[in-house]
Amino acid sequence: MAIFRRDPVRLSRQLPFWAGGALAAVLCGALVLWQVRDVRLGAWILGGLLALIALAALGAEGLLRLARRLPMRSLPVRQALRGLFRPGNATRPVIVTLTAALTVILTLGLLERTLDAQFVQSYPPDAPNLFFLDLQPGQLRDFSATLGAPAQFFPVVVAQVTAVNGVVVDREQEHRKSRDNLGRDFYLSYRETLAADEKLVRGTTLFDPRVTGPQVSILEEVLEMAALKIGDRIGFRVQGLPLEAVVSSVRRRTDTTPRPFFYFLFPTAILEKAPQTVFAAARIPPAATIPAQNRVVAAFPNVSVVDVGSAAAQAAALIGRITRIVRLFTLLGIVAGLLITASSVLATRRERLREAVHYRILGAGSGFVLKVFALEGALLGSASGLLALAFAQAITCGIATWRLKLPWHPFWVSSLAVVAATACITVGVGLAASLPVLRRRPAEYLRTGEED
Repeated sequence: MAIFRRDPVRLSRQLPFWAGGALAAVLCGALVLWQVRDVRLGAWILGGLLALIALAALGAEGLLRLARRLPMRSLPVRQALRGLFRPGNATRPVIVTLTAALTVILTLGLLERTLDAQFVQSYPPDAPNLFFLDLQPGQLRDFSATLGAPAQFFPVVVAQVTAVNGVVVDREQEHRKSRDNLGRDFYLSYRETLAADEKLVRGTTLFDPRVTGPQVSILEEVLEMAALKIGDRIGFRVQGLPLEAVVSSVRRRTDTTPRPFFYFLFPTAILEKAPQTVFAAARIPPAATIPAQNRVVAAFPNVSVVDVGSAAAQAAALIGRITRIVRLFTLLGIVAGLLITASSVLATRRERLREAVHYRILGAGSGFVLKVFALEGALLGSASGLLALAFAQAITCGIATWRLKLPWHPFWVSSLAVVAATACITVGVGLAASLPVLRRRPAEYLRTGEED
């Protein structure tokens, strides 16, 4: 109504208004729950959506209040800032809509690039890409001949943690924890030296020669399962036999590349005679991986093969497909924001025409009017883009560091390019909707007092 009628229209916010909004919210929630078919996940999605909209609204209000107080010497910028508060302007809905849509798109893009950089692009050229499980110790020589490539072998002993410093581990209670816990089975190994991607963070040597009896070196992640320190005792059950060992050191992995690692590491003399299997890792050229897998599986039916290189490529393709689908629907949010921008310009054409006439009467040319309207659109797009960038970077940082345990990469160049593109698109849409105002002659308006 505001677009097609000349007179200002105020939407009555009475019962029909609030009932319509509530009905739209209920339909949106029902659609989400129907799609995900999980009440808890649907609640998380709706809660996240409401939180994002609320943050966008608070950010828009904060920026607009700041804009009112900013002292601007440039006349075009000052007039563009005043234009944001023109009666009938949908400045707040435009910023909120564009911010929410851009936040989703930027977050997906940043997460996609983070995962791609961590698992695909950063895959070391010398890292193993084929892993072989459940090899028997007596099969190693024949396995090497069949594989036809160098391989690393890691002995594996299955065990359970039974006690920490004499306190029995409650496996059922451990299983209730949301993170990794001491209630599951662990794969132990043995060697006397640190791996190439490990370093000591506690303790001076891997195993202390002054300690008598069994010792165990633990990976730093074990400290998240139990509060352990050097000298504490951990009880294990190895193939039904009890084993208690003293914590001699704490190790940390220096990178997260797909190399074998073990939470619990023992001296060779402690576990070398225990029942065990062997874990093998090899680097095979991509073109030769399928023939190598076929040879190994045919010769050793008990061996399972894991192709990490192929899995990384498939994961990258899956991530790309998912993000493309979600990005497509999120683009509709940007389109909605741009439509609101255009409708806002059209709804305020009377005020814009009056401003343009006043500018020209006071001696300003068409270029000045064009600059003011362009700056107004640029301010809208920049405010939305910068808010979205801040929200997306914060969300991505939290997901990457807290949930995925990955390093955070801001990718500033591509992120700022999205902000700049948003500002340019908003300027274009605003100017396109303002063309009738820019073409109108002041004399005609003063003579008729009408828009058309």
